[in-house]
Formats: sequence, structure tokens, C-alpha cells
Amino acid sequence: MNDYDVIVAGGGIAGIAAALASVRNGAKTLLLEKEYALGGLATLGLIVIYLPLDDGDGVKMSGGIAEELLKLSVKYGPGDIPEVWTRDCSVSERKGVRYRVEYKAAPYMIAAEELLLNSGTDILYDARLIDVNASNGQLDSVVIATKLGNKAIRARAFVDATGDADLCYFSGEETLDDDTNRRTGWYYSFDGIDLRLRGLSDPLYSEIPPTSRLYSGTKIEDITQNCIDMRRMILDHVSKLKDEGNSDIYPLIIPSYHGLRMTRRLAGTFEFSEDKHNYVWFDDCIGMIGNWKHLSKRYAIPYRTIKGTLNSNLYVAGRCTSADKSGWDLTRVIPTCAVTGEAAGTAAAMQALSGNVPDISVLQKTLKANGVLIDRELFN
Repeated sequence: MNDYDVIVAGGGIAGIAAALASVRNGAKTLLLEKEYALGGLATLGLIVIYLPLDDGDGVKMSGGIAEELLKLSVKYGPGDIPEVWTRDCSVSERKGVRYRVEYKAAPYMIAAEELLLNSGTDILYDARLIDVNASNGQLDSVVIATKLGNKAIRARAFVDATGDADLCYFSGEETLDDDTNRRTGWYYSFDGIDLRLRGLSDPLYSEIPPTSRLYSGTKIEDITQNCIDMRRMILDHVSKLKDEGNSDIYPLIIPSYHGLRMTRRLAGTFEFSEDKHNYVWFDDCIGMIGNWKHLSKRYAIPYRTIKGTLNSNLYVAGRCTSADKSGWDLTRVIPTCAVTGEAAGTAAAMQALSGNVPDISVLQKTLKANGVLIDRELFN
């Protein structure tokens, strides 16, 4: 296989953003995805809510590719972007109206693939990362399993957007596993008239039912059991709806992807935290986010959280960026995945083309020129 400037591992929202940013910054880019479509949990997992890009007080926190991908989610399918976010208007008009949208999975898969192919990104599906080759503090190539055997593909810089820090793990970076994932089962029900999204989940922030359990996102036995339990959860829910009188209801569309939210992430030089970093500015900010759960909160994402420590040409995006447990609950969601993906892809492209790790001031200038919001004044 041909060599590349940048290889992005993982085709979820973080990987889509990283690959798009990389190729737009002039790098020959390859996206590797183990499944057969793009989007990860946001499409295959049916978690079809593009969470807010604002702070809840009417101020947009995330722009650039994060905003582009929100608009892309409704290109070929239904979904209503709040009217006040589609035109120029005052902050007071937007206050309390979250900049978010609920979309449909299949149109988004198609639109994302089309966007990347039109950008010049190469995509390989059914490409499962199994190893890396490294020397002198840098990654040289990744190894993927294919139907014809294992293949090594070389690049000058790499982005781990696997969601599970697989590339970090194989590269020898320090990582942290989480074995407290909850059972979920988002699905669409249909009764001949009403098509409805059902967002099933065990409690995320309190005790789970005694009949349930917790899951590791890296142990194959736990991943398998999570998939089995997810489908049982859906079936039990449908049975309950039938008992309540809707005899024609059945599960029309179920996830083709597990529902594990926080699996493994980079243990970097600095951990981003929801609990500690509300309204905290970082001079190495590479993008900003709001809080999908609460109003009136603002966060700056530091460059340090997306950089490998042992491998100078490794960047990280999405939910496997360096964060504590509270921060993980923000880095795992779509807006932050897109923000960190664009930053990681941009940095990787700059390093691949120049041969040097990009200076933060140069990286920030490039990101701002591409529509990323980085504004210290919002944190005064």
C-alpha cells in the first residue's frame, strides 16, 4: 500500500473531523475504520443527537468543522436546527435555545462518506488496527488485519480517533481503562403508524438496577456481553410496550454497534476536567466547548490533552483524549469529538508536511483561520 502523510485510525465523528482537517491542510490522508460505515456511536450506535455547540447563554462555543458536521447531519435527512442559530441575531435571542439537532443515522453515514471522498481522503473499511511499528520516539506505520492477511501502512503522522485509544495502547503510550460502562439500547420502534426513537439506558450517574451489570470496553467478553444485554434490553422494552396495549409494536432498527461510552483513553501529561476547568482558560487552547448537561458553562481544551507523550508524531481525538472521569463525560460527545478531531488532524498534517511538531501559536492561527473558535475573552 502507498505511504501517507497522515493516517487517522477510527471513523467516528472525531475521525471524520481529523481526516477532513488533515486533507484540507494539504496532507495525503488515509482513514481506517473497522466497521463498514462512518460515524461510530453517532450512526451505527443510533446515538443520533448532535449535542449543543453553545454554552446555553446564547454564545456559540464551537465552530469550524464541528459546526459543519452539525449542518451535514441534516443534508440528506430530516432534522431541525433551531431557527435562531440559522441567522444572525443577538445573544439574548439565542439564550436558552441550545444549538443542537436530532438527525437520522443512515443519511448522516452517506453524507459523511461523500464529504470525505470529495475532499480527497482515502478510506479503508474492515480495517482493524492490530499493531504498530515505531522507532526513535516516532510511529513509522500501523498494522491492520485484512482478509488477505496483515498489512503495514506507513505515514509521517498519526491520529488516534478509535474511541478506545487502540493506537495509543499499541504505541506504548500510558492509557487508562474504565470498566464501569452502563448498559444501553437506543433503537427505533414501529407499530405501523408511529416511528419512535427509544433512548434506553441504565442510570448514568447513580446505582444501576440489581439485575444489570457494568462493562469493560477493552475486554472482549465484556464487549460481547454488552451487545447481548443491549438486545435483551430492547426486547424487554418492546415486551413491556406490548403488555401496555400496543400489540403491533416491534423493534424496527437496532444498533449495529455496542453502546459503550467510555472505554480506554490516553493518560497524557494533563487531564481535562469538567469538575475543575469550567471557565478556566488555557494558553494552549485548541478549541472550546459548552456543556451538554448544564447551562452557563464554558471550557477550553488544551493542546496537551491531544498529544502523545512517547511518540512525537501521535495525536489523539475524541473520547480517548486525556481527561479525568468527569472530563471524559464531555470529551466523549459529538461536539468535543469534532473539535479535538479538527485540532488533531490539523496538527498531524502540519507535522507531516514540515517535519516538526507544530508550535501552539502557529496551530492556533491555522485553526482560527479555518473557523475554529478560540477566544480568551469568553473566559474573563
